[in-house]
Amino acid sequence: MSSRDPRPWKMVVLATLLAFAAPAWAQEEPGMPSTAARPMHGESAEQHDESAPRAPENVPAIPAGMTLEEVFSFAESPPPDGFPEPVPDDRVFVFTLVEQLEYRVATDNETAEHLGWEAQGWIGGDFNKFWWKNEGKAAFDGPDEGETETDLLYSRLITPFWDFQVGVQYANEWHRDGYEDRWSGVIALQGLAPYKFELDNSLYISEDGDVTIAIEAEYDLRITQCLVLQPRAEMGFAFQDVAERNLGAGMTDVKLDLRLRYEIKREFAPYIGVRYQTLVGKTGNIAEASGEDSEQLIFLAGFRFAF
Repeated sequence: MSSRDPRPWKMVVLATLLAFAAPAWAQEEPGMPSTAARPMHGESAEQHDESAPRAPENVPAIPAGMTLEEVFSFAESPPPDGFPEPVPDDRVFVFTLVEQLEYRVATDNETAEHLGWEAQGWIGGDFNKFWWKNEGKAAFDGPDEGETETDLLYSRLITPFWDFQVGVQYANEWHRDGYEDRWSGVIALQGLAPYKFELDNSLYISEDGDVTIAIEAEYDLRITQCLVLQPRAEMGFAFQDVAERNLGAGMTDVKLDLRLRYEIKREFAPYIGVRYQTLVGKTGNIAEASGEDSEQLIFLAGFRFAF
């Protein structure tokens, strides 16, 4: 048989015990000058700096002769009084971003002037949050009409830049002929893609079983430290015809925005912009058959702020 010990774990245990006992061996003998007062190897007494940082004097060394269980118990004991407070990692934060609060003027006569908004925010910690999103529009003049959509979500951080979200949406619409509302389940993925593209992708399943998808993408192009050009795109899809919402299966609509904002502060910025929106596919055909315009050009001005 080989003279080498076939059980290398003994060497690991021995090395561990030596490491635990090292602080005791490093204790200086009585009558010897302190290592803090002795120059290092190759250092003259004039070069030795007594004011150099030293290890805290109140940090206890692991006593020699302790068993492994005693070492673990020693490590679990409270820190000395001179230790700093630990960094809190369970704080609750609150954030709100009103990304759009704007006055819109359309080129058609049906919705010539209206107020539009889009906002979101959250409350929670680093990993788990309650996330809400709200967007809508309301007419300034003419018939009292408008619509809103509100998402109430549980959000979980799954990677450093992406949140998985699940919850419900409440949507309502009012117009000259009445009032309509609906509830939907929501599954969403929101985050920052490579090259700093911000994406928000949501799948909705309505109470009637209708399935739709909304995709939003935007990018901040910084012209200067304060002047920012933001292109933005939104696309909608439906898995089936939804007669009560005048939606056809397939891609339903596209919105292309371009906003130029000036950040007076990072938290507050006025802007101007333009939006082109169009209904496409079967949804566009449904709108044209009912005498509605399938395309719109909208000029807008508003504010973006956060707190």
